[in-house]
Amino acid sequence: MVEIVPAILVKTKEEFEQRITSVAPYVSRVQIDIMDGKFVPNATLPVEEFSPIPKNLLVEYHLMVQNPLEYVKRIGKKGAIYELHIESLANPQEAISEIKRMGGRVALAISPDTPVSAVEPFLPQIEHVLVMTVYPGFSGQSYLPAMEEKMRKLRELGVVVEVDGGIVIGTAKRAAAAGATLIGAASAIFSKPDIKSAIEGLKADAEG
Repeated sequence: MVEIVPAILVKTKEEFEQRITSVAPYVSRVQIDIMDGKFVPNATLPVEEFSPIPKNLLVEYHLMVQNPLEYVKRIGKKGAIYELHIESLANPQEAISEIKRMGGRVALAISPDTPVSAVEPFLPQIEHVLVMTVYPGFSGQSYLPAMEEKMRKLRELGVVVEVDGGIVIGTAKRAAAAGATLIGAASAIFSKPDIKSAIEGLKADAEG
């Protein structure tokens, strides 16, 4: 089973509320992109301005920031999945342990230039690996097919794979064929006039 995960990358509270509300009836989880303008050359809405998120949604916080633990503490949502970029962690084990101590769950993300071997030591302790199929920072980039090799390797290792970046009709199918079961999408959902149809179309493509 493939799950479509709307990725919410916004700069205003109004847009945050609008996007959450528009997808909440059709999905079981959302990914909230958080950027600090340092780890990536873009910045998003401060976490203190996030509106309440419907209780039926599992939340993934995709932390594209220099100091992810600081952001986890600021968000403070128990039971949420905190997606940490392995490239931002001086001591991954310490970060994983600290987030679990605070009641959070952990996933690790790898940017296009980072090999699977960087996350391998930590796989037994995490929920999934987020394979970036674009360079993190901006929505609307083109999918990097070379990342499918990482997805295949992770699936062979028995890991749940999420994919994020450049997902549209066609690339959703490719990512799923390579082993991704969580398909993150932003512009392929939010640029469409009918959100429900956009989500259903991506799911049908991935499962087709």
